[in-house]
Amino acid sequence: MLDINSTINLNAGVPEFKKIKVGVKKLDDAILDLGTFNKYRPRLPWGDKHAIFKAIMENDYKTLRAFSRFFYKSNGIYKKLCEYIAFMYRYDWYIVPEILDDKSKEEKILKDFSKMLNFLDNSYIKKLCGDIAL
Repeated sequence: MLDINSTINLNAGVPEFKKIKVGVKKLDDAILDLGTFNKYRPRLPWGDKHAIFKAIMENDYKTLRAFSRFFYKSNGIYKKLCEYIAFMYRYDWYIVPEILDDKSKEEKILKDFSKMLNFLDNSYIKKLCGDIAL
């Protein structure tokens, strides 16, 4: 079990992703919204990694969501990662026609099957599911 008060070097051997290299020049994170910091500052215990560790260990989902929203709005790399993971799953569908009556005409079955495919294609299920996951 992780002790909150123990000293942990989280950056050992990890490349520094907050820097963006453009040619020979190094820039700080290109997408940084400083207004977001002021918006969330009163509600979150900033400046302390232990607050995040404590929220993780205590399963404090409300605080973790608040941290996640802050990083999503202020850090471009975190935002891209969240969007990538949310839309990684394809959310495809597979339709299997079920014929209950042997007297049904093939033309009617194909027409209904086509209507169902058009409905699903025009319903934007993939985008909606990705937005829900995000």
